[in-house]
Amino acid sequence: MLVIGDAGAASQLAWLGAGTAALLVTAGMVAQSPAPVHAAVAVLGVLFLLRHDARLLLAPAYGAGLLVMDDLAIRTMELSGVGQIATGAIMARITATLAVAALGACVSAVAALAVTAAVPRTLAVTAVGVLAVVAAFVGLVILARRRFGSSLG
Repeated sequence: MLVIGDAGAASQLAWLGAGTAALLVTAGMVAQSPAPVHAAVAVLGVLFLLRHDARLLLAPAYGAGLLVMDDLAIRTMELSGVGQIATGAIMARITATLAVAALGACVSAVAALAVTAAVPRTLAVTAVGVLAVVAAFVGLVILARRRFGSSLG
């Protein structure tokens, strides 16, 4: 709603993006598949970065929130049939979720700085930024799997 509320001339695009993201999250939860949820987060992140105003200062909080939403949706799918969870597993998941939120805040801050920098925005610059975000997320997943095993998703 943050993006839609003040999208101005791009409000139709913002509504379309938000609706698409909601459908993707719903489809992912129904299908028990994380891919649509990840795609929804990417759609919302791109919509937010289309801005050129001072509201990009909110990017770290927005990015952290998106990644926490993504992580919690995936964990919900994973744990839908589980009756009891060991305390150690809960702490490992909380730690991983906090690490994802921290990564989201850092990457979003860098993305907001890149968007507001004097570098002209082109498709190539945007693609490099998207690849950097994906690489950072993959790196975090690899580190988490090494540390906690494949039970983290």
